[in-house]
Amino acid sequence: MILHFDFSTGASGDKILGALLELCETRECASFADVQRIAAALVPNVQVRREQVLRGGVRATHITVEEPAAPVRHWHEIRALIEGSGALPQPACDLALSTFKAIAEAEAAVHGVAVEQVHFHEVGAADSIIDIVISSFLFDALSPEAVYASPLALGSGTFQCTHGELPVPAPATARLIEGLVVMVGHHKGELTTPTGAALACAFVTNFEPLPACQPLALGYGAGTRELPHGVNVVRALLGKAVTTTGSAPEGDFQVEGCVLLESNIDHLSPEALAFACEELLTAGALDVWQESITMKKGRLAVKLSVLAYPPQAQRIAECIAELTGTLGVRSSYVERTVIPRAVIELETPYGVVPFKAAALARPSARTAWLRPEHDAVAALARSRGLNYNTLYEELVAYATEHAGERAD
Repeated sequence: MILHFDFSTGASGDKILGALLELCETRECASFADVQRIAAALVPNVQVRREQVLRGGVRATHITVEEPAAPVRHWHEIRALIEGSGALPQPACDLALSTFKAIAEAEAAVHGVAVEQVHFHEVGAADSIIDIVISSFLFDALSPEAVYASPLALGSGTFQCTHGELPVPAPATARLIEGLVVMVGHHKGELTTPTGAALACAFVTNFEPLPACQPLALGYGAGTRELPHGVNVVRALLGKAVTTTGSAPEGDFQVEGCVLLESNIDHLSPEALAFACEELLTAGALDVWQESITMKKGRLAVKLSVLAYPPQAQRIAECIAELTGTLGVRSSYVERTVIPRAVIELETPYGVVPFKAAALARPSARTAWLRPEHDAVAALARSRGLNYNTLYEELVAYATEHAGERAD
């Protein structure tokens, strides 16, 4: 099974916990009684309440936790609570401990102290402990084979905490999101908390669109506040991965998550910009193109657009700045629908030539493409004094007729 989280309005412990609880109840692998049992074993006298609420018109589960006179807890005290509860399967216990350790290390780096000296304020309260531990328990109960997620919305502006007013994201959150795929989002305030960031980091294996699957269950977990013109929930979808039979897997459309990087350039020569485009492709960009634009004060310029996979987006953005000298690069998350392709080599009357091969299979028909690589055609045309267009068409015709004859 696969699991997909929608983090378009951020992630927090209560939202993730509520979404996972709804999934587990649908699948009958855990219940709210388990939540209460584990909470009581973790923190005596704690009260856990569950209610169905509407957030932006969407019905979702909201979990609230109350702890009278909550103390400030250190990392070693929280570790002892989790290890000593005896209420968790070992995989869930290990997952909860590693998640809390990640928060402790982030807090230690922010405050410049040793991990064992870290003391938690908000994250050390019972609600964060229960959010992390029971989310780990529910996640283990579902046992997905792969976990996907949309980019993590962080929010903007400032928020209030025990240290005063801080910019979004919180210092610990900023540490925890290193390596994740994030975006600002469309709403002000703190959308992703340290607890939410830590759980996302612990659970998600791929920040990519939902792959082809058969949905089995949906879960919605609600946050505390209402968002103007927004739905403050985390949606979790559990599905069965779809595998193709008969035709090759490469015959299906695939949806890929990408980051579109853009910068307006009015200070480079066409030659310098062409060189930058070549270097960006070499650096791993999926595609690079230029568009003529008119900037402020009527200046003619070029909009440089670069497409990259999310894990490489930040590195590619830095390459854009280094190659062009631009002072800013815009980024936005996009999706593209592609037909998987591969480069194959075919023996032709002109020797071995690389071709780009793709196929789209549908119940009624199968469409195939075989196109010789431009660089190879150009090299052959130059070396043999042939017309490029004539040679290209000849190679296409030959490959279509002899597609099964591949060079080793």
